[in-house]
Formats: sequence, C-alpha cells, structure tokens
Amino acid sequence: MMSLSEAAAVVGGELHGNGGSFNSVSIDSRTLSSGGLFVAIPGKAHDGHDFVERSAESGAAGAMVANLQSLPIPQIKVADTTQSLGMLARNWRERFNIPVLAITGSNGKTTVTRMTASILAEIGACLSPEKSFNNQWGVPLTLLGLNHSHQFAVIEMGTNGPGEIDYLSRLTRPTIALINNVSAAHVEGLGDVRKISEAKSEIFSGMGKRGTAIINLDDPFHDEWQSHFKNCVPDGEILTFGSAKEAMIRSESPNPDWQQSEFDLVIDRQAVHVVLPLPGIHNIHNATASAALAYAAGADTESIRKGLENTSGAPGRLRRARGIRGCELLDDSYNANPRSTMAAIDVLAGYPGKKILVLGEMAELGQAGPEYHREVGAYARQKHLDRFYCLGQQTSELSASYVEGFGNGAVHASDADILIDELICRIDADTAVLVKGSRSSGMENIVAGIAGHAEASEDASC
Repeated sequence: MMSLSEAAAVVGGELHGNGGSFNSVSIDSRTLSSGGLFVAIPGKAHDGHDFVERSAESGAAGAMVANLQSLPIPQIKVADTTQSLGMLARNWRERFNIPVLAITGSNGKTTVTRMTASILAEIGACLSPEKSFNNQWGVPLTLLGLNHSHQFAVIEMGTNGPGEIDYLSRLTRPTIALINNVSAAHVEGLGDVRKISEAKSEIFSGMGKRGTAIINLDDPFHDEWQSHFKNCVPDGEILTFGSAKEAMIRSESPNPDWQQSEFDLVIDRQAVHVVLPLPGIHNIHNATASAALAYAAGADTESIRKGLENTSGAPGRLRRARGIRGCELLDDSYNANPRSTMAAIDVLAGYPGKKILVLGEMAELGQAGPEYHREVGAYARQKHLDRFYCLGQQTSELSASYVEGFGNGAVHASDADILIDELICRIDADTAVLVKGSRSSGMENIVAGIAGHAEASEDASC
C-alpha cells in the first residue's frame, strides 16, 4: 500500500485531486484491480490516456498521466509515464531486503525463470512474473508486486537494444544475476553476437558492491562475463555451472527425449538424479542454470530436485498438447531464433513416429537473416524429418532460404488457413507436429488450427 501523495513525491509529479492510497499498479485498464493505480502508457496502437475513464469506472484509486484528464479521479501528472513507472518500482524494490534474482540470455529466459521460481517455492514465498514481463514495463510491474510475505523475487530481463538491461538492472538491484547464454537473437537491434553478449552483461550494472554472478562455463563468452562482473561488483562472488567438469554446479549423464529429460545434477560433490518433465538437452541446461541460481539463494539439493521435477512448461515454449486425430502437438510458437529452433528440431527428431516440422520466419536477424534460415533448413534436413513446411509471404527471401537449405521436400506456404488444411490431411495418431516461429509470424494461429480441429475435423475430407 502506498499513498498517492507519496507516489507523486517519489516520481517528482504533481498530485491533482484528493489524496488516497493504492494497493496495486497496472497499465491495462482491463485487468486493473479495484483500488489500484492506473499508469497511462502511450503506445503505437493505443494511448493509455484514452482508458483513464475506464480505469475510474473499474474502481481505480488514481491514475498517473502525462496529460491531465477532465475526470473525477485523482491524477499524478508526470513528464513521462514510462520513466515514472520505473522510478516508482525502483523505490518500492528498495524497501525489501530479500534475495532478488535476475535472469537474461538469448534463449530460455522464461523457462529458467519458471524453474527457479518453482524451486524457491519449495522453501518460501517467491515473486515471479505472471508472463514474460521482461521489458521496461513488465519488470517495473513485477517489482511493484512485491509484498512482505515474499522471501524471494525472480525477475526476467530482455532487450532489443543496448542500454535496456542496464536500465532494468538499476531498477531491480539484483543480488544474484545470470546470463543463461548468448546466440543470434535481436541481431538487428544489437549488432553481432559479441555486442549481444555485451548487452546481456549489463545485468550486473545494478548490483552494487556485493552480489553473486551465475556464469555459464559452456558459453564461449564466460571469461568476458566474469571480467565485466568483477568490474561492476568488486566484492562479488562467482558461481559457475554447465556440463564442464570445472563447473561448480553441473549436469552429468544427460538422457533427453521428446517427452522428458533425465540427468544427474552435481552440487558441491553431491549428485541427485532429476527427472525433468520437459524435453530436450537444452532444458537440461536450463535446469542446471536454475539450480545454480536457487542454490545461490539458499536452496538445498532436495528442494532443487523437487522444484525442477514440479516445473510446468510455459505456454508456447515447446509445450506438448493433443491435436487432431490424437497427434502430438509441440507448441513452440512463442518466439524463435536459430539456436532455439535447432534445439526444438532436436526434440522433434527424437519422436519415434512420423515427424512434421512447421516453421515461421525468424525475425530481427538483420542482413544475415537469409543465411540463418538456410542454416536452419539444412539442419532440419539432417534430422530425417517426414515433412517440412515454412510459412511466409510468397516473395519472402527468408522462407525461400528455408526451402533452399532443406532442399527437396520443403513446402513454402503463404496462406495459414491452406497450410492448416494441408496439415490436417497429413496427421494421424502416430504423428508429431512441431510449430515454431517469431512473434511476427503468428504461428500460434497454426497451433490453434490444429488443436481446434482435434474433435471437429476427425472426418475432414482430404
């Protein structure tokens, strides 16, 4: 709970109207709780100021605005609502003396966040993002959800450009920070992979003089991360993880398949067998990273095992579902880059029956985009899949590069509905279908089309 007058002082704003207190913060009038503070964020499609009236009707205690509205609701006027949201979150976070774990990386951020939160929930109340709240709005909103029942907080951080994680880290003031990995993702905004690595290492910027860095010894940039951490956090500690024998926390004897992943987790010379309910070698890596994070926060080995085995997959991240005619639907539609796509293909390749790959295009790869798509197509070819479909505009160079890389048997589709109809005719109970692509590809529509036909289209004419 915070008073509107206190919030106005924190952000340097002007309070107009009667004072009062708020118990939550939201930037979406549709999900605003009664007694909450509505922050009006200008966006590309909608301006939050247009929804201040709706927030008042929903019982908002007040609104934070850049432009005063002629409405009977208390308003805090500020110059920039996004910046003020961050200031408010930073002030609120400083009121809590608990382990705050920050996570970034090119792949697996949300999965590691969920795994880590699942482990920490075994030993105490843990705050974690409701969704992939990892940007300049999502991170502050997560921090503002802290209350005195929480013993831990897990924060996910993403970036599209330099300086973004630095900003989020300074808001969050993490005590423990992880860079899960670095690969070609958001190349268009960040440049080459080395620059991506530099942007990810900004996560250490807000840690102060003390804290713990979780360093992935399997990543080629681990030396640079350790050096940057020591410069940022002079009295900090480093905990390493990975599959390398030198790692303080490591995975051994990995046995992944398309349904689950088993491995031995070694912590402080003690090994525990983990049966992870998520497929793929990449999720063994994610689990090892999560174990290191939780261990640094005080979790014991048994709590780590239980938390990992109780982890549930995030929507759109290689989540298994049942599709038409009883097929296995691997929904990895949330996003895509070359490394994560190859990891998903590996999982599909382990299925014992017929294997169908459906890919949308991978965005934000810059001038190297066609080459990355050819590389993924060629990789898929090596895995002896039964069918490969790519979805994109008929004139798209990226989709054409998928086809070029895969060779004979690749099908380029430009209409999602036609592609769904084609898939329905190819699928049976002995089929696994992997659907993946960047957000801009809208591959969730393909997933919905296959899953939505699970009963209605059993007798479809093909």
